[in-house]
Amino acid sequence: MAKQVDFYLISNQIVDARYKLASRLSNKLSRLQRSVLMVTDTEPNLERLDQVLWSFSDTSFVAHEILTSNGLEATPTPCKVFIAQVDQVVPEDLGSHFDVLVNMAGTVPVFNHHFDRIVEIVEPDEADKSAARGRFKVYKEEGFELKTHPIEL
Repeated sequence: MAKQVDFYLISNQIVDARYKLASRLSNKLSRLQRSVLMVTDTEPNLERLDQVLWSFSDTSFVAHEILTSNGLEATPTPCKVFIAQVDQVVPEDLGSHFDVLVNMAGTVPVFNHHFDRIVEIVEPDEADKSAARGRFKVYKEEGFELKTHPIEL
């Protein structure tokens, strides 16, 4: 099976668009019994993602755990969604624990080759689009199959 990266291109400007789409995608994947690792590049971004996941909709939330520097052993849970800062993920601990990586960091994680499926979320501002073009190029050079999906929230 070819490794694939899906770029979701958000077309409209709304507050927390990246986090809301990540929540929708992770909710759907967990209902399909797929395990998800979502990574951000900073502690404030991780905290915001955590908040949005807990307030997914008026009547539900996306159950998740924060992956700590202690790795998966510190969180023995049937949870399907984990979130972490990208620099706290230890590639050797990933094994085959996750089906999908949702990359919300500004760069391609060094452990991307551990995943057959990666999701990239691109907001409509030029800075985010430019950074996404750079990640697209890296994935292409590494031989990933690339797909784009325009989406309006």
